[in-house]
This record gives sequence, C-alpha cells and structure tokens, in this order.
Amino acid sequence: MEDVALLLQALPYLRRYREKVFVVKVGGEIAKTPDALDVFAQDIAMLSQLGIRVVVVHGGGPQLDEVSDKMGVKPEKVAGRRITDDATLEMAKMVFAGSINTDILAAIRRHGVLPVGLSGLDGEVLTATKRPPKEMTDPETGEKTLVDFKNVGDIRDCNPALVRTLVENRYVPVLSPLACDEEGHVLNINADTVACTLAAEMQAEKLIVLSNTNGVLRDVKDPESRYVYLTVPQAEDLMKTGVVTKGMIPKLQGVIEAVRGGVKRAHLINGLTPHSLLTEVFTLKGKGTMIIDAAAEKEYLERG
Repeated sequence: MEDVALLLQALPYLRRYREKVFVVKVGGEIAKTPDALDVFAQDIAMLSQLGIRVVVVHGGGPQLDEVSDKMGVKPEKVAGRRITDDATLEMAKMVFAGSINTDILAAIRRHGVLPVGLSGLDGEVLTATKRPPKEMTDPETGEKTLVDFKNVGDIRDCNPALVRTLVENRYVPVLSPLACDEEGHVLNINADTVACTLAAEMQAEKLIVLSNTNGVLRDVKDPESRYVYLTVPQAEDLMKTGVVTKGMIPKLQGVIEAVRGGVKRAHLINGLTPHSLLTEVFTLKGKGTMIIDAAAEKEYLERG
C-alpha cells in the first residue's frame, strides 16, 4: 500500500510535467561513480519515458583533475576556479566531449532511451567570448590578484534550436560544457552556467542541479538541515548574511538568475543519494532545495 500511496502522490506531477522541458545538470562526482551514474541514468530514462523532455548538461572537474595528474600537468585554480591553459584545454576536450559524455550516453542508453552527445559547439548552441583578466580575491588571505583564466569563456549567445529539435523527437541531448568564439577558438565554460543559461533560454519548467550536497543547508555541519524551498529574496538574504558560503554561492546565484530568466522552478539536490532526482520531482518535500520566485510561492503552498 505504501508503494501505491507514492504513485498516487506522483499522479498530479505526472499530469503537470508531461511535454515540459527539464534541464538537468549532473556534476563530475556523480559521473565518476558507477553506481550513482547508473541510478541517475535510470531516473533520466524514467522522466523521458513519462513524456518529459529532458536535457542533460554535465561537468567533469574531478575527472579533468585526474587526467591532468596522469599527464603531469598540475591543475591551476584561483578561488576554486580553473585556469585553462592550452594543455588543460586539450585535456578538457578529451574529457568533457569524450570520456564523460560517452559514459553518460552509455548509461542512459542502457535504460532504453535515446541519448545524443553534444557540446556547445554543435549547431551553435553556445557562442562564447574569452574571459578577460579578472580581479580575484583569495578567500584564505584576502589578497587580490589580477587573474588571466586563459581559455575560459563566458557565454555571449545561446541558440537552443538544435536541442529543441532533439527533445521534440524524443531524444535526450547530453551537452558538454565546451563552446567556441566567433573565430572558432574552443573555450572551457562553467557547466553550471551552461545549464542555467540553457534552461532560461528554453523557458524550462525545471532546472535541476545535482552535486554532492543536499541543497541549501541551515547548518553546513548538518546535512539534514536543508531548506525544502526558498524564494529568490530569501535565497539572496542567506548569501548576504553568510548562511550560504563557498561553492554553494555560485550555484545559488546561477539558479536565481535562471528563475529570473523564466525558469519555473530550480532545484539543488544531492545526486549521490539514490533516486534523489525522482524524489525531488514527484514528491512534495523532495530531497533538496527548490528555488522559486515570490509570486510562485503561493501556488507552491496551495498545490505543491
């Protein structure tokens, strides 16, 4: 009976989300863990088979660090942000558009749906510009330094026409975070930024960012202290008051911008928790933190 109750709880969501677009960003931590990747692929296949139009965007920082180590190239980062020199860019192309993308495709294909591997270069999905030198502050010393991120890009334009064509024909696009500028120079793009930009451009019903944390926490030492949902103003207050710190800040800033750009609901969840994706989508309390605008809060409280 418990299983039946769960199905009945999911029923209104099944009706609501059919034919809607979900953009799902999966981090490298999940992609490099075989069991977690398989469960993630099961969840993606389930969403697709339920008639939801799913787009996957992936990162791969840990895998790139591993390849860099094997190649004898020490990863260079400032305040957690990677500097992509020419050697690192060549490895990023191998890792992002190659091994990780292929592993995700294979995992999804194993569960009976049809994935298509892409990067931001395909069909001009993304056009970028090289990031100019930027002043960065060392979080430990407070020292400010002008940093050249080299082959790192910022998104100038997003054209989702190819992605729309694929999802409308029941394929699952799997997008790696590479793009190029108008001269054809390949650039490394932050995967969270890619997912947030694409979701806003497609006016997605949901943007779901999977990482290795349980969402936004009241107490970083207590993984169970997550906020079930936050409005945009509430989320901004948590950053201003220091409740949200370190790596969660750019993720939260990204999804806030996506919601402001037209995404209905954004979610930050732990992709290492089995079936957290389905639980977040089809149950009221979910498994992570949902970000909505203030106008949508009343609807959420009334309908879930």
